[in-house]
Amino acid sequence: MDLCQALEESILAYYGALTARNITPQIHMPSVRVKCRLNKNALSRIFSNILGNAIKYSSGDLNITMTDDGEIIFSNTAPGLDQVQVGRFFDRYYTVEAARKPDGGIGLAIARSLTEAMGGSITARYVSGRLYIHIAFT
Repeated sequence: MDLCQALEESILAYYGALTARNITPQIHMPSVRVKCRLNKNALSRIFSNILGNAIKYSSGDLNITMTDDGEIIFSNTAPGLDQVQVGRFFDRYYTVEAARKPDGGIGLAIARSLTEAMGGSITARYVSGRLYIHIAFT
C-alpha cells in the first residue's frame, strides 16, 4: 500500500476538525511515494487516534512529517505536559486529565498495539514544550 496516500487520506478526514480548532497542519511528505505491506484499516485507526489527540490537546499547531524511509513524525506545542505524562501516553486508560478525572483514554494504547502488530514502533518524546510522536515500520 501507499503509506503517503494513507496518511494524506487521514489528514483530509480530520482537516475540518483541525481547522475548527484553528489548527492548520504543516505537512511535509517525501518526493517519492513510500510503499509498505500494512493493514490499511489498522493504519487509518492509528492515524485517527493520533490526529484526534492533536485536536484535543494541541496548543494550536501541528506538524506532520514523513521521511523518505516512511518514518512519520507528528509534533505540536503542548506546554502543559511533562516527561512523566508523555512516558505514560501509551498506557491503557491513561489520559492527560487522569489526575483530575478518570476517563477511557485507550486511543494511543490501541495505536501502539496496532503499530506493533504490523512490525512497527511508536514512541513519544517531549522536548522544550513540544510533543513528538514517531511511527516507523520496518
